[in-house]
Amino acid sequence: MSLSKEYSKEQLNYFRICYATTDILTEGLREIFKQEWDKQHKLTKGEWKDEPRNGMDFFNGESARNQRRNAHLLATMQNGNREEWDCTMLFYAILFSDCVGPSLSATVRMNVDDLRNFRNEEFAHMKQGSLSDTEFQKAISKVEVAFQGLCLHTVKIQDLKNQKTFPTEELQQIFKKVDDLKQEVREKEDQRQVLEDQLQKETPSFCVLPPKPSHDIGGREREVSEIAEHLRELKESSDNKLSCLYISGNPGSGKSQLAGLVAKRYFDEIKEIPGSSSFVMTLNAASPDSLLESYVSFARHLKCPDYSVMEILSSKDWKVEEKITYLKMLIAVKISCYTSWLLVVDNVSTMSSVHVHLPEAGIHTWARGQMLITTQDIKSIPPKGSCVNHISASKGMEPDDACPLLAKLSGIKDSELLRKVAQKLDYQPLALAGAAVFVKGIRQDKASKHFGWNEYLKMLEKGKRKATEDTLACTNPVYPHSMTQAITLAVERLMSSDEIVKHLFTLLSLCAPKELNVDVAINYIINVLKDYHEEDKELIRMKLRNCSLFLFEDDQGGYFIRVHQVVHDAIKIMMSNCPESQTPQVVNAVITSFDEFINDIPQLNRRLDTMRLVPHLKAMTVVTDELFAKANFLQVHDKDISQKYENLAHICKMHCEYNVAKTYFAHSLTIKLEKLGPEHVDVARSYNNLASSYKDLGDLEKAKEYQQRALAITLDKLDPEHVHVATSYNNLALIYQGLGDLQQAKEYQQRALAIRLNKLGPEHVDVATSYHNLALIHMGLGDLRQAKEYQQRALAITLHELGPEHVDVARSYGNLALIYQSLGDLEQAKEYQQRALAITLDTLSPEHVDVATRYNNLASIYDDLGDLEQAKEYQERALAIALDKLGHDHVYVATSYNNLASIFISLGDLEKAKEYQERALAIRLDKFGPEHVDVATSYNNLASIYIGLGDLEKAKEYQQRALAIRLDKLGPEHVDLSTSYNNLALIYQGQGDLEQAKKYQQRALAITLEKLGPEHVHVARSYNNLASIYNGLGDFEQAKLYQQRALVIKLEKLGPEHADVARSYNNLASIYIGLGDLEQAKEYQQLALAIRLDKPGPEHVDVATSYNNLASIYNALGDLEQAKEYQQRALAIRLDKFGPEHVDVATSYNNLASIYIGLGDLEKAKEYQQRALAIRLDKLGPEHVDLSTSYNNLALIYQGQGDLEQAKKYQQRALAITLEKLGPEHVDVARSYYNLASIYNGLGDLEQAKEFQQRALAIRLDKLGPEHVDVARSYNNLASIYNGLGDLEQAKEYQQRALAIRLDKLGPEHVDVAETYNNLASIYWGLGDLEQAKEYQQRALSIALDKLGPEHVDVATSYNNLAFIYGSLGSLEQAKEYQQRALAIRLDKLGPEHAHVARSLNNLALIYQDLGDLEQAKEYQQRALAIRLGKLSPEHVENLHVVSHFNTKHLDLGDLEQAKEYQQLALAIRLDKLGPEHVHVA
Repeated sequence: MSLSKEYSKEQLNYFRICYATTDILTEGLREIFKQEWDKQHKLTKGEWKDEPRNGMDFFNGESARNQRRNAHLLATMQNGNREEWDCTMLFYAILFSDCVGPSLSATVRMNVDDLRNFRNEEFAHMKQGSLSDTEFQKAISKVEVAFQGLCLHTVKIQDLKNQKTFPTEELQQIFKKVDDLKQEVREKEDQRQVLEDQLQKETPSFCVLPPKPSHDIGGREREVSEIAEHLRELKESSDNKLSCLYISGNPGSGKSQLAGLVAKRYFDEIKEIPGSSSFVMTLNAASPDSLLESYVSFARHLKCPDYSVMEILSSKDWKVEEKITYLKMLIAVKISCYTSWLLVVDNVSTMSSVHVHLPEAGIHTWARGQMLITTQDIKSIPPKGSCVNHISASKGMEPDDACPLLAKLSGIKDSELLRKVAQKLDYQPLALAGAAVFVKGIRQDKASKHFGWNEYLKMLEKGKRKATEDTLACTNPVYPHSMTQAITLAVERLMSSDEIVKHLFTLLSLCAPKELNVDVAINYIINVLKDYHEEDKELIRMKLRNCSLFLFEDDQGGYFIRVHQVVHDAIKIMMSNCPESQTPQVVNAVITSFDEFINDIPQLNRRLDTMRLVPHLKAMTVVTDELFAKANFLQVHDKDISQKYENLAHICKMHCEYNVAKTYFAHSLTIKLEKLGPEHVDVARSYNNLASSYKDLGDLEKAKEYQQRALAITLDKLDPEHVHVATSYNNLALIYQGLGDLQQAKEYQQRALAIRLNKLGPEHVDVATSYHNLALIHMGLGDLRQAKEYQQRALAITLHELGPEHVDVARSYGNLALIYQSLGDLEQAKEYQQRALAITLDTLSPEHVDVATRYNNLASIYDDLGDLEQAKEYQERALAIALDKLGHDHVYVATSYNNLASIFISLGDLEKAKEYQERALAIRLDKFGPEHVDVATSYNNLASIYIGLGDLEKAKEYQQRALAIRLDKLGPEHVDLSTSYNNLALIYQGQGDLEQAKKYQQRALAITLEKLGPEHVHVARSYNNLASIYNGLGDFEQAKLYQQRALVIKLEKLGPEHADVARSYNNLASIYIGLGDLEQAKEYQQLALAIRLDKPGPEHVDVATSYNNLASIYNALGDLEQAKEYQQRALAIRLDKFGPEHVDVATSYNNLASIYIGLGDLEKAKEYQQRALAIRLDKLGPEHVDLSTSYNNLALIYQGQGDLEQAKKYQQRALAITLEKLGPEHVDVARSYYNLASIYNGLGDLEQAKEFQQRALAIRLDKLGPEHVDVARSYNNLASIYNGLGDLEQAKEYQQRALAIRLDKLGPEHVDVAETYNNLASIYWGLGDLEQAKEYQQRALSIALDKLGPEHVDVATSYNNLAFIYGSLGSLEQAKEYQQRALAIRLDKLGPEHAHVARSLNNLALIYQDLGDLEQAKEYQQRALAIRLGKLSPEHVENLHVVSHFNTKHLDLGDLEQAKEYQQLALAIRLDKLGPEHVHVA
């Protein structure tokens, strides 16, 4: 343009915007029209060339209604020349014509509509002749933004911004156009004013919501709040324009009800604003007729002139669409009188058919309102912006809203089941309502009142979902379709209208109802539709997103597509009727699509990024199995597809879906056999893969068969020194290792190593692999030093070849850590494991599953170190990673659960351990099936937990299941069988069936000797366990022999500082206690303690065990203060490591109580015993066998306090538990009978005592044999009872039987033999044979002095008894000397307040009385009474003897009053403690 005159800046601005509106805008619209016409009609009606033919095609494409209404426009337009079309014609042609308008994209429609609004609303009302810079920039920017959105050139707009003047002629043309436009606008204004004047000024408020269903609806509070907030944000950001919020979703997702809840809240909030005039109106856009009906209602609610409404409605010339248009014009005038409003446009099926009938964005009339539109037509929803937002309701209700809805509608409140049902129905409101109404209807019939959600879920599992939905569909006038019907209709419609969606339905029908990576879906579309290529991926993705039945999820693992279960069901039914959906070509395309997706993933990310493929690969095997069974199926394959099957198999194997992997490997093999023949090396590779799958599945014999086939082919086709042959040898070695044949495994692994060394050289990483595998074999063989050497070689190679930060180096460090852990060097193990963790964290990321493995291994080391909290923390980290990266049902997660269970066992929380172990079992059963060896491992571990819980029958049941699986899968000679036999032996040992325990333990020993050799540490374990059984059988010499064998092996294989050596020392100490050699026991226990203090450290729980055991030895040695010190150390460690509620803390309290009994502090003993009881009750439950121990020990304390009734009560509780848990023949039941007999003896009921003692004897004879030392104990106590009954001959016979057993089993110097001599002495004293009594008592004293030392309290007992004998012989001075020795020892060892000191004082008093020194006798007697009253309470039966003696003495002195007082006190004690019917009361 030439420059002719200078204008003011404001004038120039106005001229420029006029030019932009009348010329530039028109040119752009002409270009857009041609672009849209060619896009839509080029193939059918030809390219637009501005020819009359084009114009006539356009005219003929318009409906009769449009031809009539727009005749004045079409008269010009039908000539086809766009240069003659003005803006009005162009806007009509693009936006409102039948030829172009309905198929516009949302982007084009929005930007062209923006230009129309700018021209008609903003430019037409500008002040003529002048425009400020700001106003000009704002106006021209709107045109420029729209042009950019339409991809139009903006060069002229940029030139216009810089233009300084206009030529006069051109300016006059612009002014004429502007005048014409303003005249057009004035005419429209006049028309609007006439209509407005006809309307009433009244603005009534009203709220018309979508119709409610026949049932209650859920609140959906969070979603309603979220949508309401989006509406508020749109209102604020829309710049006084009409804003629109779209709610999309599949049928049944509750879009209408959600919109209704939002609209109700909107109205409730807005009506509270003073001075506001507002309304909510719902338009039913399901069809043109329903929309017209809604507009009529709308107009009437607005109080539009009824005659105008009726005139429009009754017109016979206008079609429905035209009537809607005129009603909308009528409403538009009245709308402007309101301050705010919300229009709910409900049930929109296709936006293109409804859009023209809705308020136009940008029109000032509609600017104060908002629209809430519910639709399934996602593709037509405009992009989000300042005036538009979009929310999808497809995911359904929130779980916290869905469950209350189910409960309310069904009348059943069961939160756990409700969540399960809601999840099963994908939280879809229509499905939830249908389910609840169905269940409630069924329950109304009395015969079916027990029908509930469990039964409903079973119906779903049987495929009867549709039947459950009919009840609601028949009674719900708002929505006459069931969920299944509505979804099926949607699926049918999409299949017939969208080729891409139809093919995706085919893919989904073959996959699992889970999320699927979108890239797999896109790959499949490209593979089956030849018109689409790699460059069309984004186009396909966009088309998929425009389907409301698809849900999309974006997370760290990728971008996924999924459908609800009901949609998946509908798709499968539809596709089952389409035979072409399962052809070989389709299946090959699916397999190829998965393979392409996998190949695009970097190797490092492959595990994580393929995790969600596995359910689909699993589902695909159903189809592939059927197709491979058909004879002609292989004809459509080439050999390349076999590799794709193989790749999918490797992914399944990576994720531990071994059965699925086996299927794909088998398919690959079938293709190769057909295409390549049975001797091809690729066939060998398939055999190798199948062998690996069978190995994973635990079928080692089958694995061996396939691996041997692979080896045969490679040996035949390749060179015997080929590296592939080495691979076969390596794999065979792993199989033989699993079979327990470690020597054969070693031979094959050495062959593999030799080939690799020869062909690859000593520094190759495959050589490192061989060294690593040999290290594992040598670990299994118990040769840890050789294992360490091989593993160090593997580490050296990986460090040199891969560098110090490689993950394979981390693996080598981890394996070395395992070896050092087995060697007992836990600090070195921890150091290597931490190095492995550091490398893995640095190389892979903190959330990688290999990091989880490192945490798991560190947890194991900290468990061995006794740091259980740290172990638990690491194991929980491992579990968290596994759950996040692998999913809740992965076998690695099962391993983490298993390991956590082990830690909780150590922590004493057996219920938590059981819970985790049961989770592990459930996963393994699901993944492996009931016969897998890992399932056997879970059964084995559960058995161990049930042993801890005291449920030995349950433990035996699980252990027998484990044994059955191992026998079936591994054979009767496998080393894992020895584990099962060993554990069954422990259970039988716990049940008291020592002979059966011995039999199983001998089987375990035989297998380990055969398979591992006589020097293996597992053989030492069998010797150790056999020693324990022989110890229980009372055969201490045999026990010692086996334990010494175990010690020799451990010293040789593990070294003198190993924790297992300490364990052998500990066990030998226990045997020497049984043998009565307490000094030797102490020595071994101190050796064990020294090792434990050095290796795990002074705070380890094993150190506490050593302190505890040393305390027991010092207790037996009579050094109670030293025993107390050690026991308190043990308690301190256990409190620190386990916390105050652990069962091992209860054990320490129990043992401290025993020491305080020995010290005579029965109150303190009772306090500790009650603490032990409280912990056991809380942690183990009231029926656990350990409770019987606490009750038994409390009974002993109450017995010691003289409260025999309370003692009897506790002992009966102990008996009840052992009878219930262990059965009437268990040796622990014998112990309870034995103790009850002692109590009844004290109560004077000697017959009852005799009965209980005979029961105890019968059990022990049956279970332990006639030569067992516990039988001797029963004979000893029966002798005591017969002594009390006065049958001294019978007493002597039983005591001599006891002596014979003890001499035979324990030797003549054992302290238990001394006890028998002591008891025989008492019997002979009763028989009057005082010389024989003295001889036996002196023998007893001699043994006690030799074995226990001259200061032991048992020596004091012998002195006391000898004093009695010498007193009876009349040698009172000798009697006094022995009694004084007894008193001196007791004062020194027990303290001056002990009850045994009182007994010595009392006995000395009797001697002094016989010597005639009554004053001295009285002094000793009063001291004795003072101690007893202080320690035992005045009513204790022990005081009865003293009180009776005082009564006799005062009678002798003639002090009758004092004698009467003592006699009355004696009577009171007898009545209280023995009962009114006791012979002593008489």
